[in-house]
Amino acid sequence: MDEEKRFYQKPGFKSLVLGILLLVIYGLEYKYDGGIINIPGIVFDVVLLFFLFQIAAAFYAQFVLPIHKRGDRSKVIGRLWLHAMGGHGPAIFVKNGRLVESKNESEKKGPGVLWLDTASAVVTRTDTSLKNFLGPGVHFTDADEKIASVISLHTQSHRIGPDKDDDPFKPAKDYAAEEDYKKVHDRRMAVSAITRDGIEVVPNISVTLKIDAMPAKGTEKGSRFGFDQDAVEKAARGEGMSAASSEPKHVAWNQIAALIAADLWREYLSKFTVNDLFSASLEPLSDVPQPEAPVEKELPKIPEPAKIGLFTKALRTLNNSFEKRLEKLAPNDEVMETKAVEKSEGRKKTVESKPQTALQIVNQMMKARMTQAVVPMLDESGRQLEGFGLSKEFRTLSERGIRVSSVSVSNLRFHQEIEDQLVSNWNTNWLENARADNNRVERLKHVYEENGSQKARQEHASTLSEAINNPPDIASAVRNLLQQIEAEIRQDDRLLAGSRAENQDIIQDIDEIISWMESKEL
Repeated sequence: MDEEKRFYQKPGFKSLVLGILLLVIYGLEYKYDGGIINIPGIVFDVVLLFFLFQIAAAFYAQFVLPIHKRGDRSKVIGRLWLHAMGGHGPAIFVKNGRLVESKNESEKKGPGVLWLDTASAVVTRTDTSLKNFLGPGVHFTDADEKIASVISLHTQSHRIGPDKDDDPFKPAKDYAAEEDYKKVHDRRMAVSAITRDGIEVVPNISVTLKIDAMPAKGTEKGSRFGFDQDAVEKAARGEGMSAASSEPKHVAWNQIAALIAADLWREYLSKFTVNDLFSASLEPLSDVPQPEAPVEKELPKIPEPAKIGLFTKALRTLNNSFEKRLEKLAPNDEVMETKAVEKSEGRKKTVESKPQTALQIVNQMMKARMTQAVVPMLDESGRQLEGFGLSKEFRTLSERGIRVSSVSVSNLRFHQEIEDQLVSNWNTNWLENARADNNRVERLKHVYEENGSQKARQEHASTLSEAINNPPDIASAVRNLLQQIEAEIRQDDRLLAGSRAENQDIIQDIDEIISWMESKEL
């Protein structure tokens, strides 16, 4: 416990000594002036000193804190007076969600001041309830106001589970101290889960989150990290106490997401066997359309449409005709690619959608449950069901002013015998898995080659059709066609399939045919 300041270190004592010293000097001055007491002069000097002190306090108040309002300046002057008399409350700077204060500063009673940087928010309270939810800037607190919670506006990452050097399955007898075993055991049980075939898995779970607030952009006023008073209030009111251990512990607002992720991990792992975790044999999850977020802010007024003149109508008609012609000559590339990769049975799944492992499915579902309002549904064996469901976890986080951006499960740990068995199975099946991957790559290569070839032929046919569009006679059409072929061979490297000598022979033959046709016309 910090020692209290001695009486001669307190501001009140220093102010008293200074006042006495000034009175002694003032009395000595009257003594040397003849000892005549001039009451009006003394009153005038006291009044003048008081006003000069006020002017000096007002002058220096604008340099003590970054304030701009006249009312705030008067509050700073009041805090300076209280500081001089030793009656001020806490004066605390909050930087990156952490308190920067002198010893026992938070314990002081009286009106105080809080200075928050752009990445911090503070919740204050009285003895009975929460009072204010403060964002970046300078704030003045009342005498009965204390700090209840400090909230960082940064994007934060939280990780639960065993430490790097932990062996969660090590028996208690192998530990030197019971306290060391208890710490490792607690970290193990925070994330421990059981597969469908009864195997315990202990991973590390990481969650990235922040306060649900959009950062200010460009010239907008506000925090570049994002501050929303409602979100801060929700986060502060969502804090609670954990009764998991014998001693209740305070659960901060940013710890709730990791606890939810651990519960989801246990739920989804129970749907799969240990072999499913590393075997790519499951169908990938389909996307679920999300509902549109309600618009809270007033929409901008839509400007009146401009008047369309005759010239504009003519240009629009001409442009539409060109677009229709292009659609007929060259179909949309995306449509062609989709048709090229569709399976023969008519399913709309591309060949790129390869099977996934249960660990990938678990990671996807955990992230979906914590970041989306609507999510896919899985049966007891981990297969996707028809339809979708609402995520209560996403709703819980939203009600607490928390936005999760990513969730991941990694560093899976097993009992030693289970791990040895998994390694043995991998050594047995690696060749079969490698062949399956090679076959998939070959299929992809074949599909892309066919797709590219078809696209090239389509573009070539489209270019040639433009050259013979509405010719005056057959001879002109043939000449235009030959000239277009020659131009493509010279300019388009995609048509240079043969050697340079062969291409020159083709170009020479085309020139001879065109010359012969022109001589016949003459």
